[in-house]
Parts: sequence; structure tokens; C-alpha cells
Amino acid sequence: MNDIKISAIIVARKGSIRIPSKNLLKLGGETLIERKIRQLKSAKNINRVIFGGDCDKMLEIAKNAGAEAIRRPDRFCDEKTATANDMIKNMMNLIKTDVVVWAHATNPLIDAATYDAAVQTFLDNFGEYDSLLSVVPLQEHLWDTDKKTPLNYNPYQKRHVPARELPKYYMQDGGIFIQPYEQMKKNGYFFG
Repeated sequence: MNDIKISAIIVARKGSIRIPSKNLLKLGGETLIERKIRQLKSAKNINRVIFGGDCDKMLEIAKNAGAEAIRRPDRFCDEKTATANDMIKNMMNLIKTDVVVWAHATNPLIDAATYDAAVQTFLDNFGEYDSLLSVVPLQEHLWDTDKKTPLNYNPYQKRHVPARELPKYYMQDGGIFIQPYEQMKKNGYFFG
């Protein structure tokens, strides 16, 4: 790993819509930005932590927490003027590294050991897989958008099937995305 540069990327913008200024909310006495930077800086398999944002206050917080702070162009911090793909490609054009660990401040419960395990899993399996993303199991009774059609079970069968016996699906949780820098720069997405 000594010759591979592994950089963690955190992006945030001042214009969060669903929860205004969500990245500045505090948990355990620190902002979500500070918490995420601390977690990533504590990971042994991550060489560098980079924060990209469009807000002077967030950039200052990130810098004080020990991250490299990069100002992102406003256009790439607005969902009305840039897609997620545009935003990712822009961030990749602002840095250079070998492997990207994309982390969101809004996933505050992922610790350094989990990041280290994820990076090691990615490195151990690179070649067989081109990226890694974190997921959570989803094993519930699901219904279609019409709210009338069950998707993965028959509610009218003789025996009700408990959720633990249903097929297990996996849902992206947005916590960890890892892939080679050049690939992320090219595909403009979180995973390969």
C-alpha cells in the first residue's frame, strides 16, 4: 500500500435542500464534517483526506480539522446546473490520486476500522472487481408504487412468510464508495 496513494474525498455544499446546512449539524460536540474528517484521518489505509465545498465556513472547518480544503465551482454544487456525474467528474479534475474513497459526512457512524477494512477488501480483490460500495441488507415485505401489488411475497398464501424468510436484497447506503481514480474520473460515478 505504500506506493498506492489512497485519498478520501468528502464533498458538501451550502445549498442542501432537505435539511438546510446538514453538514454543519453537530453530533457528539463536532460538526458532521469534523467527525468525518477525524474518522478518515484515523484510518491507517487512507493517505490523504480532501474536502471539497462551496462554503467558506465549511472549507475553514475542514482545513482546521486537518483536511485539504478545495473550493468547488458553484455550478457543480447546484443540482439544478450539474448532475451527480458532473459533480464527481469536476471533483476528480480538482485532485490527483491512485484510489478514491468517497465518503459522505452524512454517514457519521462509520469508524476508521470500517474504512480500513473496506480499503483492504478493495485492494485484496482488485482485478476481480473494479470498485467497492457499502450496502445494507433489505429483507422486508415490499410493495410496488401502486401500493396494491406485493413485489416479493404473496400475502394471500396460507402461511404468512416472515421477513426473515424472504429473499435478501442489498441497498446502497451511501457510506463508502471506492474505485481507482482514473476510472472514477472517466465514468463520473461512485462505482464501476
